[in-house]
Amino acid sequence: MGYLVAIGLTAGIIAGVFSHLVFIAGVLPVIVWVAFAGEATFFAAGGKNMGMVKGLASNLAGVFWAVVIFFIVGAWASPLAMCLAVFLAVLMMCIQAKIEILSFIPGAFIGAACLFGTASADFPSGNVVGVVIALVLGAAMGWVAEKAAGPIAGLIAKKFPEKAVAEQHV
Repeated sequence: MGYLVAIGLTAGIIAGVFSHLVFIAGVLPVIVWVAFAGEATFFAAGGKNMGMVKGLASNLAGVFWAVVIFFIVGAWASPLAMCLAVFLAVLMMCIQAKIEILSFIPGAFIGAACLFGTASADFPSGNVVGVVIALVLGAAMGWVAEKAAGPIAGLIAKKFPEKAVAEQHV
């Protein structure tokens, strides 16, 4: 439980400060929900350096495939354009997983979904730059939270050694 408390503390502090800077102070013009999707991707991809690399690379690949969808839909005036473009992009998001750095398929879907989520205001392009910035920032927030949690978890284990031993046996 010590590590979960530590990661909860660090991630919570970072998310709270981030949200304050965006919503209250207004100094970070970032798409908050996309940043949280990027942070979630970091943790879902396993965290650590490899989670950062695979999660973010997959997110950005998903953004790329969403851009391809929007390009096809914008260039091909057909009722079938969206259906075929999405089919192609989903097929490619799965096939690209043969490449190690792009092997986290959910990350690609999350990246594409983030761009689709911003497209309601900017269809058919979405806010590509804003989404990329937010995904990178979100992944960085997860990475920093994880790095900071290690020492805190160590302090918790020193303070409550009996709980640390019990956790190892679970």
